[in-house]
Amino acid sequence: MVWKFKRRLRCADWKRQVLYYIGVAFSLILVWNIVVINLHFDSVESEIYIDAGGTSRRKHGTQRSETNVFHVSKIPFARTGLRYAFESRLRKLLEIMEIDLDNNVANVVTENVLTYDTYFPDRQLYCDDVMNITNMTFIASGWTKAVYKGVFRDIPVAIKTVDVKGQDVTTCMNEGNTETTCFVKAAKKIVKEIVVLQALTGQNVLKVLGFCLPRDTDDNLWVAMVTELGEAVDLIKLLQMSWEDRLRISMDVTAIVNMMSETPYGSLAMNDFRRQQFVLVNGVLKLSDVDDIGFRDLPCTRNSDCHVDFASMNFTQISECVHGRCVELNEKRNIFNAGRHFVIYLLPHGAPPRLQPIVEEIVAGYTYISMTSEQLLAKITSLKQLYQSGWYLNRTEYATRNASYKRLTETDMPGFYDYLCRLSVAMATCTVSVYDQIEAEDLCNQDDHCRAFVMVTQKTWTGRTVVHFKNTVGSLRTNTNTTLFVKPS
Repeated sequence: MVWKFKRRLRCADWKRQVLYYIGVAFSLILVWNIVVINLHFDSVESEIYIDAGGTSRRKHGTQRSETNVFHVSKIPFARTGLRYAFESRLRKLLEIMEIDLDNNVANVVTENVLTYDTYFPDRQLYCDDVMNITNMTFIASGWTKAVYKGVFRDIPVAIKTVDVKGQDVTTCMNEGNTETTCFVKAAKKIVKEIVVLQALTGQNVLKVLGFCLPRDTDDNLWVAMVTELGEAVDLIKLLQMSWEDRLRISMDVTAIVNMMSETPYGSLAMNDFRRQQFVLVNGVLKLSDVDDIGFRDLPCTRNSDCHVDFASMNFTQISECVHGRCVELNEKRNIFNAGRHFVIYLLPHGAPPRLQPIVEEIVAGYTYISMTSEQLLAKITSLKQLYQSGWYLNRTEYATRNASYKRLTETDMPGFYDYLCRLSVAMATCTVSVYDQIEAEDLCNQDDHCRAFVMVTQKTWTGRTVVHFKNTVGSLRTNTNTTLFVKPS
């Protein structure tokens, strides 16, 4: 039978032989790709249970991170199969952690466990570490969680745990469920945050330092997540910031929206987009509350399924239905909400006149969703660069310093002769940032109250120099980090 097949093949014309070999080559390539994908996305279906990390690092040892689903770069939209593979693994990990929690409550002893270190190689705190956090102080509580601040090895940290008196638990108990059942239901939201925050690691995502989940039936039923300590985003404080700092907040929220538009796990939607979902860490805006984040774009069969009404602006946006998904719909919602809660009222006020047309473009992009998040990020980054370079000063020729200003190096007037001014970044002093000494002199010349100014070595986040304006000269002190400039009489 074999020799007959070979004979027929030899007798075929050269075109059929070419097609034959092309088919064989294509089949080999297809098989090779399947093997590579299976190796890259090693299935987690065999992972029946994952150990929650236990009470000490020594008890479980250090594990290799071969199955880590995090720290993956962006995946292009064209490779949606890969994105869904990563999302599937993320959902599977979350499901396993939730099952582990349920089993503990049901007094089921888990076997064939795999430590969480495999998935969280950057984890620094374990259950025994969490128990040893000192100076625990209540900060705030919400629908589900209570937040505390504390100190771990001289480092301030935040601790999130279930608020047993919160609305989530009490409502559940009022429906006839036991306290344990309701606690576990609420705890699963913290478990989701543990997974998602570490999946979205980046400059504008709150850093998870560690967590504690009950490992077995001998452990107390206590769920906690430990993160870097942030400051609540307060509307009044935002409005009192300098324009430079408000530009930073606007850039940060734009970067967050852009990051969420194209993650390795698909497009993400913040279903509860409010200022309370963010914190400030050393002036940087960071996403902190992700238990209501949704994965994937909405399913659809036609473009008309992909519309969203923005009632506050009285207009509707329609996205395209591609492969059964509403492409960019999540991104558009996130853009609109980011503008509504941050950019639209933070960026325009106090912007330098020459930068205002660019600011208006950005505000319009957020208001009417006329730009993608990537375009908005590029536009606001350009705005920052123009501000940083001093372009907004509109100097037509090389500016020179005013030689009549008297310069006193290593001199200061700390705590003396301060006054309030409109553009100050401080509450009790006239403190601003300037591009250079010439701008400081120009501002002082325009201010009738200014008699001198002190330039310090301190720089702002854009690299600008901090200046303190004074209404009198006297009480001089030595300071190696300052230079005093006295206005000519």
